[in-house]
Amino acid sequence: MKNGFFNSYTKDYLKNLLLVSLIVLTSLSLFYSCQSAEQISKDIEVIDGDTLKFNGKTVRIIGIDAPETYSGGSKPVGEFGQDAKNYLYWFAANHTISIEPKGTDSYGRVLAYVFGTDSTGKKYLYEASLTELGYARPLLYRENYVASYIQGIIDAYKRAYENKRGIYSKLDNAPVITNKSNWTSYVGKIVYLEMQVSNVYKYSGTWYIVSDFAVIKIREDEYTYIFSNYNLYSLKNRVVRFYGELWNDEGKPTIMLRAPWEINVLN
Repeated sequence: MKNGFFNSYTKDYLKNLLLVSLIVLTSLSLFYSCQSAEQISKDIEVIDGDTLKFNGKTVRIIGIDAPETYSGGSKPVGEFGQDAKNYLYWFAANHTISIEPKGTDSYGRVLAYVFGTDSTGKKYLYEASLTELGYARPLLYRENYVASYIQGIIDAYKRAYENKRGIYSKLDNAPVITNKSNWTSYVGKIVYLEMQVSNVYKYSGTWYIVSDFAVIKIREDEYTYIFSNYNLYSLKNRVVRFYGELWNDEGKPTIMLRAPWEINVLN
């Protein structure tokens, strides 16, 4: 899907797609089944690129993390968050939607993979479709891991990088943040965070790559499924640029890294 597609849509039209009529199921209870993908029966309300509501029930689309469209917790409003949300509007409007539930999370949200079937009968995994545009990053959990789906998401993320789409469209001109930068003005933006790595360690399911002023984090599941045993310890005492969305985590500039190609060792 071309990124320019959305240029033909006005904001008012996108808002009118907030509730999209879809095929009715014979039983609402099928929505909660954890077996094969089921048709969504009522209307969809789009919350953001990785969250929707069905019949008042919040569904967290699993396998991806789209940029935020509003600030909450440690996550700032992110670049391309509105693009991700707009794409979900379009996807739901132009496909017959089905889901594959995988339980619920601690907030009571239904966790599900989302699929869309077009007018020719071709079926798409929404998560991979969004990620290939560069509008989402992998966010993986082994408890709802489905090998073919997750590999599709990872491959799509790599293609976004190779084609410089979405978050990777700034590879050639993203700001470079160092310990001399006024970094707080870049929170939520796609940047290079440059630092001399002083330590690398793993704690409570997360890898930490740290300097005297900044932190890089890698969740264990992303490391397991995407980094292919990349030797993170080899970064110690090296000057490295890390690429991604800048967060303010406890007063330090922080990037949650998702893939090894977001690491550039300078010396």
